[in-house]
Amino acid sequence: MNWDMYLNFLIAMLAIINPVGIVPMWSELTSDRKIKTRKRVAFMLILTAVIILVIFLWAGKYLLQFFSIDLPVFKIAGGILLLMAGLSMVGGSATKLDNREEEGDSIYSIAKKRYKKIMVPMAIPRLAGPGSITTVILFGSKSSSFLDFGVMTGVIIFTMLLLLMVFSYSYWIEKKIDNIILTVFTRLFGIIVAAIAMQFMLEGLGEVFPNWMEGASEIEEPKNNK
Repeated sequence: MNWDMYLNFLIAMLAIINPVGIVPMWSELTSDRKIKTRKRVAFMLILTAVIILVIFLWAGKYLLQFFSIDLPVFKIAGGILLLMAGLSMVGGSATKLDNREEEGDSIYSIAKKRYKKIMVPMAIPRLAGPGSITTVILFGSKSSSFLDFGVMTGVIIFTMLLLLMVFSYSYWIEKKIDNIILTVFTRLFGIIVAAIAMQFMLEGLGEVFPNWMEGASEIEEPKNNK
């Protein structure tokens, strides 16, 4: 068993998912709902992310080849979606449902409506996005046995279960911290999310247009010294 690879994969997943850093974004999108509803939404989001990441772990390389899609494209597209989420956090206009649409609905119906609203950007691309998908594909390409794939699948599930616990008990953090502080922190984290999104897009553009990113031009040729 390649314990070093498993440990590196766990560290990489924790760093990319960032269970603590994602709390402000989660609170911004769900804090207007009851605890039971938020827990159901959290479960739906986590389940979606787990399914996507496990699929890309086992078959991501073949899926990209089948659709003729390169990883840089994922970085650019996911970065755009993540940038929109970051800007909505900074402006305080993150997606929320109209309460009038939820009157008389069951907890499951309310949770399903909220899930549909925030699946993008929470599940995609924040949890299952360019960074995490690229990571699972790269580590999946290093795997040489079913045991490797099985252990790394367990790592994905463990990481997401940890995140599920954070989401489920985020109300405790919100009670302990004043709303103004949480709002300010959310706005600041929105800037960080926007910066991460720009980084994804720049990395993708840098791989697609390497000469442009380096400041070189394919049209202009260097002049020979006379």
